[in-house]
This record gives sequence, C-alpha cells and structure tokens, in this order.
Amino acid sequence: MSEAANEKPKQLRGIAVRDKLIGIASELFYDNGVRAIGVDEVVRRAGMAKASLYRWFPAKDDLVLAVLQQRDDNFWARWDRTAAQYPDARAELDAQLAWIQELATREGYRGCAFVNTAAEFRSADSQRIRQRCAAHEHELARRLRALTARLGVSDNDRLADQLHIAIVGAFAVGGIYPTGGPAIRLRALADDLISLSTTEAG
Repeated sequence: MSEAANEKPKQLRGIAVRDKLIGIASELFYDNGVRAIGVDEVVRRAGMAKASLYRWFPAKDDLVLAVLQQRDDNFWARWDRTAAQYPDARAELDAQLAWIQELATREGYRGCAFVNTAAEFRSADSQRIRQRCAAHEHELARRLRALTARLGVSDNDRLADQLHIAIVGAFAVGGIYPTGGPAIRLRALADDLISLSTTEAG
C-alpha cells in the first residue's frame, strides 16, 4: 500500500476525532455555559488524552469558535434547504418561521447559543468569540432583508428588523419556558407585522 493511501485513513480518523470533540463540547457548552466547562471535562467525556484536543484546538477559544461555526453551518443549512422548497417569498418566510418556532418551543431548548455565548464574554475577554456571535446575527439580518425585499411591503428594512427582534425574542422566551410559552405565537406575530406593512404600502 502506498504512503498516500496510508495517510488518507489517518486524516479521516483525525477529522473524526475533531468532530467528536466539537460534538461533545457543543453539548456541554450549551447545557452548562461555556465558562463552566473546561477542556479537562471535554476530553474526559470524549475518553481522549488532552493532547488530542490541543492538536486540533491550541486554546479553549479555538474550540468555542469551532462549536459556534458548526452551529452556524447547521442553522444556515436548514435555512437553505427550506428556501429551496419555496420559490414564493411569503411561503418561504412562513416556512422559515415555522421551523424556527418549532426549535424555540422544543422541550429542553435553552435559548440561542450565539446570544448565550456572547453574554458570557465581554469585549475585553475575547473579541473573536463576540465577533463570531455577532456575525450570526448580521447574517440573519441580511437574509431577512433579502427575503422581505421580495414581499412588496412599504419598508422592507423595517419589517426585517421587526422580524429579527421577533425571532430573537422567541429564542429568548423559548429558553425560559419548559415548552411552548409565548414563542408559539412567532408566526402569528409575523403575520400581523406583514399585514400592517402591506396595508401601509397600499
């Protein structure tokens, strides 16, 4: 077997180790808070030596950023799959809000991971982590503005900001109530906001 052929399985095993560490850290950070969990607990749960973690993540911040990146990728992958199913802007918006509402009202939901993480870090602590959390919100704002621009409302930027606040609010209250709570009205609130914007446009 060639040296290149031997190297590929090693690379795949390495990626599997990295993914396992991210998965375990993601669960621990979300359930307990980033500050409360050290790398010792992550490697203990993973059943690995600390050197395995440091090989991929030289500092804890690097692991936190990898967890946030994975969450970000998963969130937008779900958004993109939904968008691909609904060419009509109004139907797409309702479908996007439907899965977001379902997420926010799911049993065991603890709020938006990006907002939760940002709240744990002051700017002086870790600019990279706060900026990564902010980047997720900026992308949500961008996508909402692009989507509402297709609705033909009087002020789509205003509507996009209102929807953004509604979504973040649903995530926040969803993390407080054991299940449901006011977050179950996210789609209904969006209907009211769109109706008002449409009336103003007329």
